[in-house]
Amino acid sequence: MTPFRDLPIRRKLLLLTLAPTVAALLLASAGFLTWDIVERRREIRNDVEAEALVLPENLAASITFDRPEEIDRTLEVLEIRPRVRFACVYNLTGARVGSYRRAGESECGPAPSQNSFGWATYEYVADVKHEGEKVGTFYVSRDLRDVHRRLLVGSVTILGLLLLAVGAAMALARRMQRSVSEPLLDLADTARRVSTTRDYSLRAAAPTRDEIGVVVRSFNEMLDQIAERTAELSKANAELQHEVEERKRVERDRVVALERERDANRLKDEFLATLSHELRTPMNAVLGWARVLRSTAADEPTRERGLESIERNARAQARLIEDLLEISRIVTGKLRLQVREVDLAAIVDTAVDIVRPAALAKRLRLDASIEVRPALTQGDPDRLQQVIWNLLSNAVKFTPPDGEVSVRLVRKNGFVLTVEDSGSGIDAKFLPHVFEAFRQADGSATREHGGLGLGLAIARQLVEAHGGTIEAASAGKDRGAAFEVFLPSVVDSRQPARASAEAGGDAVDSSLLAGVDVLVVDDDEDARLLLQMTLSGYGAVVTTAASAREALAAIERSVPHVVLSDIGMPHEDGYDLLRRLRARAPEDGGTIPAIAVTAYASAADRSSTQAAGYQAHVAKPFEPGDVARLVHRLLASSKLQVSSYK
Repeated sequence: MTPFRDLPIRRKLLLLTLAPTVAALLLASAGFLTWDIVERRREIRNDVEAEALVLPENLAASITFDRPEEIDRTLEVLEIRPRVRFACVYNLTGARVGSYRRAGESECGPAPSQNSFGWATYEYVADVKHEGEKVGTFYVSRDLRDVHRRLLVGSVTILGLLLLAVGAAMALARRMQRSVSEPLLDLADTARRVSTTRDYSLRAAAPTRDEIGVVVRSFNEMLDQIAERTAELSKANAELQHEVEERKRVERDRVVALERERDANRLKDEFLATLSHELRTPMNAVLGWARVLRSTAADEPTRERGLESIERNARAQARLIEDLLEISRIVTGKLRLQVREVDLAAIVDTAVDIVRPAALAKRLRLDASIEVRPALTQGDPDRLQQVIWNLLSNAVKFTPPDGEVSVRLVRKNGFVLTVEDSGSGIDAKFLPHVFEAFRQADGSATREHGGLGLGLAIARQLVEAHGGTIEAASAGKDRGAAFEVFLPSVVDSRQPARASAEAGGDAVDSSLLAGVDVLVVDDDEDARLLLQMTLSGYGAVVTTAASAREALAAIERSVPHVVLSDIGMPHEDGYDLLRRLRARAPEDGGTIPAIAVTAYASAADRSSTQAAGYQAHVAKPFEPGDVARLVHRLLASSKLQVSSYK
């Protein structure tokens, strides 16, 4: 239970008003009710005693002369007293000589020795005297239930009056306490909001001129002073904070600059040491074999081995010098590209052929997968050759014997070249720095692999100069690495004949789809006609439908080998068509291979079509020959691998 001192001010004022009122009413009511009951009992006592004085005088002669009939008749006068239970008359021997009993009451017992005024009955005993001598005893018993009823009625009446009085007092108290509580509550609310928001512009209203008004006005004046002090303090704190932040910034810049300088000095020292080592090592072999060949008469095998070593080390040294010159040209902005249309697939083939002997020497499995030919792009073929050779040579260098190196070229919003190996991998901490110049995962003197750490930096600069990107990924140390290069594609509309010739197979082969039944579904008539003429030219039997309903009706008549369907169609789209198609039994076309041919060409759209059950996704506009070859591959593949063409 909440203590009185912790109650809200409204409740305190209400209780202060009601508590004395209720207490006074209760005391007054209790006093009045007590007085009334006491007076009523006194009246009853007086009445019974009066009866006890009158009746014995009338009974004295009857008792003296032993006339019980007269005694009973005399007692019958008590009938007019409804609260008298019974009355009895006893002679001197204690024998009952007459009695009166109201219906339902018990008989008189022996006369009590003294009067008894209890809460239930009033028992009164009086002597009966004749000529001054006692001749008997008169005993009367009165019921006091009328007193109880009077007490109950009085209590209920007082309670009702008390409730009315309390209600009226509460209504008056509520109205009167507002003049006291509202200014205090407004003051408390203002103080709470100032404490919460730290907004010292808030003010409490002072509607009265009493002591509460004085307190409110003093509080507002205090807020004015606090606001002034707070503004001054805030200004001083802001200046101090600015100074602290400026000092912290200067300190951070100094620490960063110092760390950068230390890092640069460390990288410079490591690079110079590495450069000295990488240049001295082949130079040592060249000078050593030159002295040997000049100072001794070497036989032919020794001479050939020496010349071969001199040539190999001279080429290695020349490659190091060329890397230094290359990074210098990149840094100074003097790199020049001889850009022309090139076939990226042919460049990959050449790079693979160059590194294959080194891979065979280490018993590495070198797999090349080129999914699109030609892979036409704009670029400098020598520089692109340098990028691909660098990635492949690194993969061969960092892969232990009996490992695996794979290169894959696919078309995906351009061309994506992936070089992956099962070699030593890249530590997660070094992965963000793998394309930085002069950075090497192991720059110690005990490192296993040589080099200046420039190859990947040069590769990134060359790829970005071609408008592409290069990324590295690795699951960790000794878990291999993968490098992914993206380059944009081009479509040479000016020389279609040459492009077809380089593709080696874009010429229309009328037997490619011979005997293949194709169902083309598209609400656009031109799109249906284009696919029909394209696939018919490759030997396919083409049926067209303008809606999903027409397509299902065509399948009812004859189940095709493959379905090419648009996605965005009225009423029922391509997803609805495929859902209804896949719900059919296999013999009714439920497992027909399906290709989505649609203008929805985002990655999310391709994922949606594949999730819906399409085996391939072709984005509009498309190359007709690509669609024909896709249908052929789809039907020829037993696994129905999912493809995506643009």
